[in-house]
Parts: sequence; C-alpha cells; structure tokens
Amino acid sequence: MCGIVGYLNLNGKPLDPDQSLIKSMCKSITHRGPDEEGMMIIGPAALGMTRLAIIDLVSGQQPIPNEDKTIWIVFNGEIYNYQDNQKHLLERGHRLATQSDTETIVHLYEEYGVDCLNFLEGMFSFAIWDTTKERLFIARDRMGEKPLHWGIFDGQLLFASELKGILRHPNSRRELEPAALQKYLALEYVPAPNSIFKGINKLMPGHFMLVERGEVKIAPYWQPEISVTTLSEGDAKDKLITLLDDSIKRRLIADVPLGIFLSGGIDSSTIAALASRHSSKPLRTFSVGFADASFDESAHAQAVATYLGTEHEVITFQPDLALQTMQELWEVLDEPMADASIIPTFYLSKMTKRSVTVALAGEGGDELFGGYPTYQAHKLAGIWNTLPAVLRQHVLEPTLNSLPVSHNNLSFDYKVKRFISAASESPRSRHLQWMGAFPVKEHEQLINARIRSGIGKDWKTGEDLLNDLQVRSFGEVRRKSDLLDSIMRLDLGTYLPDDLLVKSDRASMAASLEVRLPFLAYPLVEFALSLPSNFKVKGATTKYLLKKAAAPYLPARTINRPKKGFGIPVAKWLNNDFKPLLDELLCQSFVDKQDIFQWRYISQLRTEHERGQKDRRKELWTLLMFQWWYNKFFVEKVGS
Repeated sequence: MCGIVGYLNLNGKPLDPDQSLIKSMCKSITHRGPDEEGMMIIGPAALGMTRLAIIDLVSGQQPIPNEDKTIWIVFNGEIYNYQDNQKHLLERGHRLATQSDTETIVHLYEEYGVDCLNFLEGMFSFAIWDTTKERLFIARDRMGEKPLHWGIFDGQLLFASELKGILRHPNSRRELEPAALQKYLALEYVPAPNSIFKGINKLMPGHFMLVERGEVKIAPYWQPEISVTTLSEGDAKDKLITLLDDSIKRRLIADVPLGIFLSGGIDSSTIAALASRHSSKPLRTFSVGFADASFDESAHAQAVATYLGTEHEVITFQPDLALQTMQELWEVLDEPMADASIIPTFYLSKMTKRSVTVALAGEGGDELFGGYPTYQAHKLAGIWNTLPAVLRQHVLEPTLNSLPVSHNNLSFDYKVKRFISAASESPRSRHLQWMGAFPVKEHEQLINARIRSGIGKDWKTGEDLLNDLQVRSFGEVRRKSDLLDSIMRLDLGTYLPDDLLVKSDRASMAASLEVRLPFLAYPLVEFALSLPSNFKVKGATTKYLLKKAAAPYLPARTINRPKKGFGIPVAKWLNNDFKPLLDELLCQSFVDKQDIFQWRYISQLRTEHERGQKDRRKELWTLLMFQWWYNKFFVEKVGS
C-alpha cells in the first residue's frame, strides 16, 4: 500500500531536475506509506510515492521500470492475482527483477498497453510514464477502493492519491467548488468526479486517463454486460461461497501480520469464518465497542470470535475520545465527509495497527447482496403510498411526527420520521433523502444568494441532482421493472465508492493500516449484479442468499440477527462533547463572515435539536464537518 503523486508539463518541456517539489508532495502523504519513499524526474514528468511495505519487503521499492527503463510506474494498492500474472509474463519472455505486484503492471503494460487493466484483480491507482511514447497513463480500480485526484493548473497536470498532494504544488489553487458543495449537503459526501476544490477532480472508478501531446483522454475500461442469472437458488448459493472464498484466499497473501475487522454482522463474520479455514493458527480479529449500550454491538462480535476460535480484541470507544479523535483525523482529511462512523473506524484502525499491518473488512456486502433497511423501506413505501392522501397527510404524518425525540441508536421515532419525510417521493429521490442530509428542496433556505449565483446553470433542483448522479451510477439497470435492483446499483455507484470506500481508505491510511475488501473482487461483483433482487431481499429478509450461503459456517443467532449498522451517537455528541465546536463554527458571527450559508435557517436547526423538538443530527453534523473543513483550509487550523 502506498500513496502516489506527480505532475507533467503538458507542453512536453523537460522539468527542472531539482526534486524538492516532488519530495514535498510525497511528504504530504507520508501517513499512507511511512516505510520509504521514492521519486524521479524524467523529461517532462515527475513521479513520486510513499510506501507501506506489504509484499516483497526487500526489493519492491518504487518507481519501478521495465527491463530497458523506458517505462516507469508508481503504484498504490494490491494486485491479488499478481502471481498468476508473473507466471504469464515469464512465459511471454519478460524478466522480472522483483517479486512485487507493482512490477507486473509495468510488463503487462509493455505487452498489452491500456488493455493491461483487464489482467488486474485488486485495488489500485497507478501512474505510468512511457518515455518512448511520451505518454502518461493513469488508472483506478474498478470499484474505487483506492483514490486518485487530478487537475490542470498553468499548463501542468497534477495528480495525487489525496488532495493534499496536489495542494502542496504551488500551481494549485484553494477555491471552493460551489456545485460540489450542493452535492455534499444533499448526500453527506462529494461524489466523483467532483471534489470540493474547484479545478481538482477525482478519476472515476473503473476509468483510466491517457495524456499524450498535451491532450487528456478519460475513458471507462470496465462496463460489465450482465445478464440475469439462470442459476437456481441452491446453485447461486454455492457459487457465491466459491467466489467469496477465492477472494478471501487471495487477500490473505501478505508478508506482514494480518487480521480481520469483525463487527458481528453477517459480512465480516462470513469473511472471518471462511478465512479461518485457510489459516493454520487462530486469526486475529478486532472490533470496536461503545460505552453507550444502545450503540454497542461488541458482544455479537465476541460471540462470533468465540465460535470461530479467533484471538479477539475489543477496542472500546469512550465518549470523551470523539472530539480528540476527530481532531486527529482532520490533520489528514482534505474534504468534508459527514459519515461520523469514520471516527471510530479511525480509532479502530489505530489500535489494530499496534498488532497487524493488514486487515480484511466487509464493505460492499450490503450494496451487493441487499443488506440495508432502506431496501425494505422501499417496499413499505409502496404500501404507504396506496393509503388515501388525506389519511397520510392529515392524520398519520402529524401523529408520527409528534412522537418524542430519542437520541438512541436507530430509535423508533427516528426511523419512522425519516421514512415519512420522503416516502411519497420518487424511488431514487426518497432513497437519497433517506441516506443523505439536506433535501434539495431545502437548499435555497440554507445556501445564500451569492453561492447560488456562483453555481449558476449547475444549480440543482428536485430531480436534477438525482438525474446527474444517475448518469454516474454503477453500470446500467438491465431490469427496468426491478426497483430494488436499480436502487442497489445506485448505491454501488455513489454511496459505496464516494462515502464508504473513502471512509475506509482515509481512516485506515491515516493509521498506516492496509484494509482489504473481499466482497469487492470484481468476479464476485459481476456475479452479484447478475442476481435478481428477490435473491437478495426476500419478504422481510435482507441478504437472503448470503445468509443461506453463510449458514453452514456461522451460528444461527448471527445469521438471523437483524442488521443494526455502525451507529454513532452523533445526536448526543452535538449536545455535549461537540457543542463548543458548534458554538465556534456554527455561530452567527462565523456564518455571516463566511458568507456561504443563511444564519436564520442554521439557527432554527440548532434550536430544534438542542431543545429536543426535532432530531437534526444529520443536518448539523453535515454542516459542522463542512465548517471544520472550511476553517482548516480558509481560516485557520482547528483546535486552537
């Protein structure tokens, strides 16, 4: 695992050979690879990297060339089928100087050009400089596990694993992208290809970039054409386990200590169960617990660990650690993210790093196999909308909205109020409202006229924002009448890569821990996409097929336990540990001076939450994380 940075003169002129700038860019992402760094300037191109050594600890230093040193690579990630690729390359007459997965990519590119991507199964972003063709080739893995940012400033193309790498370059500019702000407020994250900074973009998952003769071309390389499976339920269950087991075996390969994040849910528990079959000694497993009992699931993880015989460690997250941990995180975060679970994820990563360097985790299982309660809620919405409008609007909704506010994890009042807030909207609209923070229809009350005018023609209202996202949604819906299939694909193309995988990457890399995700092996993803939604959500049962497949390996109570999710006591934090920060960054003087938001609306949100009139945790946390970002990059360092 590594971080990469670089820049290229688009006019082809050779760069100054002084390495101080590329070295400074590398230093900005040292947390991604504290073991060593490497850099080079060759003609118009500069390449740099920082390395967290996982495979071939002795000879895997980067940049790595081909045999005649005409092609060079810097690489971030892991290629899990690299041993198969090594064998193939040797048969084709290539000479390999190392045992690293990185070197195989150079030779695959030498052999197949851009089509080398078809040979890679793993998580990655990389940059290749081809001196003969004077070509820069950049690519990102299919699902978006590893990040890649880029921008063009003053005739130079800059790129980096994290935004800070680009911002370290003197040509870059720190300027808010208003259109990205609107998407962040709606979704709680900034979706690719946008970033929060104007002029800096994210390379989309499953895409590559070619830069030749000053021209930049971006194109997808993975667009799976998936037909609905004809497999029976039993055969599909067997194939699921076969594919997942193969993915896990490949992700257990490492030259450093390895463990598993174990939440006690079906995804991580299945990974731990299958991984245990391939280990000659007890696996190391790790989970996070909360002092607040309504949010704590560590007992479920402990039960699975006991059943599987793993060496298990529970890391308890105390309430007084929240602010301190968030402050540490903001030392490395470059973009606002309102997924509060990044805080305990970072803490768990730090504590896990004391014992291992690599951890397997279960991200992707919910989106691929139908695990979210919102998928069930879509079915309920269909029933809800058959009720007479007069009954819904004048009897049921007022009654349910009057339920007392509870700040416990997924309390009944919280779930039912979120449900009715968007149940009558179109399916995609209600889904993103349930998952997000500020409905688009409320943005005019929140964002002031100056920013709205700056967004101009890109200002989104109603379905516009959703249609814009749908263009970038994962794959193409093959079954137009299958509502849940289309919603899961939307999550695969937005929430998974732009929220969950960003959270996983930043939280783990901030702790110099590599996290591997077996559910995101592309053969398994393609298989999951071929399944009809009734194999995933059947009646009231979520993850139906996955639970059937995992049943022989796990206790029944784990299989049958309803999903609770990684709940975070944000509502309570806002009224306690984080209230001084709210008073500093979401006060009238700061908001008025900032000149982005309308204080009257924010004041209303704060009052309603503090008095227990409404649960405004999602809105206030989303705003607070933006304010923290804004203060870091445009005012002064938070924490004074």
